[in-house]
Amino acid sequence: MRLPTPAPRLRGLRLGFADLGAAAGLLEAVLQLPPIAVDPPAAPGAPARRHYALAGLRVEARVQARSTVCCGPRPAWADTLQWRQDDEDLAPRRHHLQRLGLSPLAGTDFGCGSYLRLETLDTGACAVEWHAAAPGAPLPGAAQGALLAIDLRVRAPERVAGHWAQLLDLPLARDAGGLPLLRTAPAALRFMPAGDAAGSGIDALVFSTAQAETFAHRAAAQGLQVANDASWAIGGLQVRGAAPF
Repeated sequence: MRLPTPAPRLRGLRLGFADLGAAAGLLEAVLQLPPIAVDPPAAPGAPARRHYALAGLRVEARVQARSTVCCGPRPAWADTLQWRQDDEDLAPRRHHLQRLGLSPLAGTDFGCGSYLRLETLDTGACAVEWHAAAPGAPLPGAAQGALLAIDLRVRAPERVAGHWAQLLDLPLARDAGGLPLLRTAPAALRFMPAGDAAGSGIDALVFSTAQAETFAHRAAAQGLQVANDASWAIGGLQVRGAAPF
């Protein structure tokens, strides 16, 4: 008999930028993300990175070299979605992934903590990690922002969304425009079609319309180009507004 896999909760996201300094400056000035300290600090020689809190999620922005694999504005294979397994037991999740024919990397095998990881080639969108950790203290700014969704840019939205529904063991839903959607917490995952020259990855942070308009005013004050729908970009990462899903 198959045992249910405990539902993961979104823990955070890792974003790669070719120009970390410029991207971090705009994250702080426009989204006004509060920085958070990370313990232990990064090892000497590790890629430069900065950590922020957004709507209860951990956001890690790190420098990532551009790749010849992707012609888009952000480096290829730079992003990771991280999930928190609240029961502190990754065994059911590992067994579930193995039933799907996948072989996740285990952090314990490398002395890097208790987590499982799938690379972009296994997911079709971006890398994924499941971390075994009990719920911790609320992050600063946990109520800041009204993050509705994280848009994933993929070549085959229907196929990839179905694959992710299996990965996360969740039912597939639709947004008002018919795009495939997974109602994860605290923000949903939406699957967007990628252009011919764009690689897969995290395409956008989607906020409530009112919050997106506030961000758009700040973005314009920073000299960024803002579209008529109040969308704009930080180093290739889109920020959009939408009605609740």
